[in-house]
Amino acid sequence: MSDSIDRTCWCGSQTAHATGVFELDDGNSFSLVRCDGCGVSALFPQPSDEQLLSYYSAEYYGASRRKFIGPIAGIISLFQTGRARAASRRTPQGGKVLDIGCGNGGFLIQMKRRGFEAEGTEWTAPSAARVPAQAGIKIHVGDLLSLNLSDQSYDLVTIWHVLEHVRKPYEMLMKIKRLLKPNGWLMLSLPNAESLQAQRFGIDWFHHDPPRHLFGFGPQSVERLLNLTGFEIDTITSFSLEQNPFGYIQSCLNSRRAPRDRLYQLLKGSREGRQAAEGSAVDLASFFLLLFPSIAITSVESLTGRGATMTIQARAL
Repeated sequence: MSDSIDRTCWCGSQTAHATGVFELDDGNSFSLVRCDGCGVSALFPQPSDEQLLSYYSAEYYGASRRKFIGPIAGIISLFQTGRARAASRRTPQGGKVLDIGCGNGGFLIQMKRRGFEAEGTEWTAPSAARVPAQAGIKIHVGDLLSLNLSDQSYDLVTIWHVLEHVRKPYEMLMKIKRLLKPNGWLMLSLPNAESLQAQRFGIDWFHHDPPRHLFGFGPQSVERLLNLTGFEIDTITSFSLEQNPFGYIQSCLNSRRAPRDRLYQLLKGSREGRQAAEGSAVDLASFFLLLFPSIAITSVESLTGRGATMTIQARAL
């Protein structure tokens, strides 16, 4: 597809071109376009608030507070500990941390244990309630742009796989810049829409996640956006043992035209995953068959700088 489309982007470009259409199992379809200026991909037009909210039902967050079934939740907790360890190196002792879209609070709990002042945000009250009250962590409920938070009050702001979900990434990063203290740090992870994995699987790529992922960034487009909003990238990597191998496996399964992301739903313990028992057994067998090859393949992809997800550390200028 190469149709030219009128669309204004934060980079100043007025045009984009169509690159694909997602036809979902529920009968809805969403068009994907790519900006002719910075190269960012986007759903266009964006889904309505009502439509988007329906895709963030309780099922999206999993059957329990931990989102995934027991063994998987334990592995995720280890990765959250690793993120906290990396974040600690960028934050002065006792410093203040804000995690945007904090989920069940696992990362913030780890930061608080390390002696940092930890706060988070979540879009809705039900999702914010997934953070255990006994953790004693302040959770701000609502869209970041509508929250009344003090300027220059945080040493570190983190966004773990959230930026691609928000309607206004430019405005969000501008606000984060104001919230950070001078020379404060931003750490974020997000899918790499210019990765070899994305190129190979096209619209079947797991990390497209339509319509919840409103944008798809690559290294150049995310760097352009960060520079425009007052940040300078210090490091950018595309290796993720947490995200890349599973993304490869689920993308392989999606390409077989099975219900999209069925294995992912099963690992969350969702109703949708439980109802597809026969197909899920095949998916689980495929998971174990592809696990080690996927680790090898995605590790090589990351060595070329084109791994399926990006982790970025940037300083506020």
